Amino acid sequence: MRRLSLVMILTIFLQACSLATPTAEPPTITPTPTITSTPTITPTITITPTRTALPTIVRIPTWDPNGPTATFQLIPIYIGSVTATPILSPTPTRPGLGFVSVDVSEEKIFWGSCKHNKAKIIAKVQNPDDVYSVVIFVRVKALLKEDYTPWTQGDVMEKHGDGTFSYTLVGSEIEGHNHYRDSWVYYQLVATDELGEIIGRTMIYTNSLSLSPCK
Repeated sequence: MRRLSLVMILTIFLQACSLATPTAEPPTITPTPTITSTPTITPTITITPTRTALPTIVRIPTWDPNGPTATFQLIPIYIGSVTATPILSPTPTRPGLGFVSVDVSEEKIFWGSCKHNKAKIIAKVQNPDDVYSVVIFVRVKALLKEDYTPWTQGDVMEKHGDGTFSYTLVGSEIEGHNHYRDSWVYYQLVATDELGEIIGRTMIYTNSLSLSPCK
């Protein structure tokens, strides 16, 4: 009897296993594609440095519109490796831009050992605080013909505290004083600032001072 019971239990167990639902297969997982970012190319900006011009100290001789045979000693301006030639222009005003007055103590002087052999030129500038120096340029012209000596390189006038500048012309010391029997002394004044830049220029004085040898 006991054996029969065991057989029946085994039979029931086997039937239950046969009716069990088969295990479902796991779902299929579709992989999601990964988006790869493309790097952005940033352009490189190259800045070219700009050369800044430095102030150049220049002394420019005078310009004479009435002297076709004049020769000038121009000082070149160097800007890097390039040489520039200054452009000169006449001064139409009297006594000239930047000047209030120009006076000469004599109308005639002599070269030699006699008296009256020098003349003093006194100039007053318009803006004394801006003027660092005044340079005088001199040349000699034949009294009765169109013949000239070259302009001098320029001499610095004596500076006074009230905006005046002075310079003494000595007959025997003027370049070309003995080149002619009788002559005119031409002169022009140029005002400069601390950097040597021209900020004023007088007219060219022509027939205000004559020059002759001592008798």
